[in-house]
Amino acid sequence: MSVKRLLLYYGRFALVFSLFFVKIGSMGIYTCRRCGKQYESNRLTSGICDDCTAEALDKYHQVRDYLWRHPGTTASDIAKACDCNILQVMRWVKEDRFMLSDDSRIALYCEICGRRIVSGRYCEACRAKHEKKEKTEAESARLQQRSASMHGTATDKEKSDDGKMRFLH
Repeated sequence: MSVKRLLLYYGRFALVFSLFFVKIGSMGIYTCRRCGKQYESNRLTSGICDDCTAEALDKYHQVRDYLWRHPGTTASDIAKACDCNILQVMRWVKEDRFMLSDDSRIALYCEICGRRIVSGRYCEACRAKHEKKEKTEAESARLQQRSASMHGTATDKEKSDDGKMRFLH
């Protein structure tokens, strides 16, 4: 069975399957953004090698444990104690891994409306709107793809000039 027939056969799972199949089936050689080492990967990559990914994960766990022992610590104190970059700590806050305390001197604002937030990129109201917008865009893309693959079938009905439905015989 060809890939195109397989994609048509599986319907809504076709796009996910094809992306998975193409990325898993093909190996790529990438250069790590952090250390410059070349590495081979068969998955969607974040741009850093497995060694740097493990190192970053260890650093995250170190910072997380430090925050459990010292709640309310400033980002600069965390950076000094854990030997990491303040920007990395703020990146983790934007990724919703950590939250700013209410009395924090660091201000984080919603990227849409500008309201002050404690973590992430959006406030709750804008996050809900953004997720709804993404969901409707994905649904419309799915329907568009589905209708494009169904041209010439019984679902292709056109209205005539007088407003009545016209069917093929």
